[in-house]
Order: sequence, then structure tokens, then C-alpha cells
Amino acid sequence: MAPDDPQDKQPPERPEETAEVGPVQRRARPHTARRPRRGRGSLLFFWVSLVLVILVGAVVLYQHTRGPRGGVADQIGPVEAQLETGTGDRAVVLVFPNWDGTGYVSEERQLPSRDRLEDDLLAVMGALCAGPTTSGAVSAIPAGTRPLAAFYDEKNGSVVLDFSRELVVNHQGGSAAENATLQTILKTIALNFPEVQLCTLLVDGAQSETLAGHLTLDQPFQPRRWL
Repeated sequence: MAPDDPQDKQPPERPEETAEVGPVQRRARPHTARRPRRGRGSLLFFWVSLVLVILVGAVVLYQHTRGPRGGVADQIGPVEAQLETGTGDRAVVLVFPNWDGTGYVSEERQLPSRDRLEDDLLAVMGALCAGPTTSGAVSAIPAGTRPLAAFYDEKNGSVVLDFSRELVVNHQGGSAAENATLQTILKTIALNFPEVQLCTLLVDGAQSETLAGHLTLDQPFQPRRWL
């Protein structure tokens, strides 16, 4: 009987095992890819962070509403002082031209008042510059114009009213348009401030010779004569 060949003693190849290595490893990957604990940790961190943000926001809001001196009662003093100065609303009348230039429209408004002529005059002129809300009325004030300051002399009933430079530089020109601009300003002053006897109009802190080349601005106006 022939001796066993050494090659016959070599262990037989196991292709099935090597072929199964790949599938086994691929089946193991989904188990290692699952991270349930890390997801729970992230969710817990999110809720803890949210609670901290809410707490910090509540503290900031409490301190803001509490005020520097520690209570809502501390706000009563300034409110009472403001009421004592006459802060409130007043009924005013604004004058605008008709769209076809045939006349003027009176528009009633409620505006804040501090019971001080200069402040009230600026508020009224600001509303006039903003334009009408009545259908069929148009604004005669050039776009961008705003009142800058008002000074009232109670002794002789005169007021100095300063407008921004847009009153002149943005004006369309023409005697009719200039007249409409002055009419709306002076009529509105006369209707709301009958104590004003004279009104001087300034443009950007200086006196202008004309509005847009036709009507002069170098002399005081008597508002009531424009009614």
C-alpha cells in the first residue's frame, strides 16, 4: 500500500467559508450602524438646552418688565407726570386741494397733543405733509417735505415754522401749484391755531426768497387772511 501523499494530508479548501465571510460581515454592519443610545443622548441634550433657553428668556423678561427700581408701581410716576402735561388727542382739520384744482377739502383727524402750540403745530404739519386720506383730495406739499421746528412768540402771536429743503427743491413750480402749497399750510394753521396772527416760513433753517420762483416767502403771512 503506497504511503500517503503529503498533498493528500493538506486540509481541503473551504470555499464555502470564504464565500460566507462577505455576507456575514455585511449582515453585521447594520447592527454596528445602529446608534440608539447616541440618538437618545442627542434628544436629551436638545430638551435640556431648550429648557435652559426658556429659563434664561424668562429671567430677562422679568428683569425688563420689573424695571431698574423693581416694580410696575415705579412706572406710575412718569405716566402721571405725562398726563399732567396734557398729553392726549385733539381734533384737527387738515386742508387739501381737490384733484381737479377747483377747491379745497377739509379732512378731520385725531392727533396726539401735548398742550403746547409748537409741538401740536409740528404734529399737524407732519400730518399735512403725509397727505390726505379723503378720496378726491391730493397733496400740495412736495414729496419728502417734513416740518423741522416751530417757534411761537406768545406776546405778538407770531410763529416761525421751519420746513425741510424738499419744500423748495422738490416743488413742481408754477404759480397755481405754489399758491396751493401756501393755501394748504396757512389755512390749516388758521383753522387749528386761531391765536397765531403771523407766520414766517423757513426752509432748512433759512429764509427763502420764493417758494419756486413765483410766490415770495421773505415776509410773514397772516394765516386768517387765507381762509
